[in-house]
Amino acid sequence: MRLALFAVALLLFATPVLPDDENKHVKELMAAIKGKENRPAGEVFKNVQMMKDVPAGRFLKIMDTGFNKALGTTCDHCHAEDRWEADEKRPKRAAREMMVLVNQINDSLQKLQDIDTSDATVNCTTCHRGYVKPATQMR
Repeated sequence: MRLALFAVALLLFATPVLPDDENKHVKELMAAIKGKENRPAGEVFKNVQMMKDVPAGRFLKIMDTGFNKALGTTCDHCHAEDRWEADEKRPKRAAREMMVLVNQINDSLQKLQDIDTSDATVNCTTCHRGYVKPATQMR
């Protein structure tokens, strides 16, 4: 779990942070959770299955600056607007599967002996690089 949070934190801090007003949905949600920003996301939002213990305010930033930027999308790519908890969209379910894959890769990287694993980590940007479809070749 710590490695998963580390990977997400690395993704968050490796991505430029935009002001909340850059995304109207994040701005609205931040206003809606005012006073609860430091409570766990799993307590503040419905149907949080991953990153439940991440503070709710940071959780929104991860969704916005981490996932959206890494894939070059907006909230509605994965979420049904105003029904954020709904799982009807395939990209939202795929994102959860990808988080499991990223955690597995990062766990495996830490076990390698013949490479420097001090900074070895992957995140969404490693493959997606701002596009929904991951890069499959060099440009």
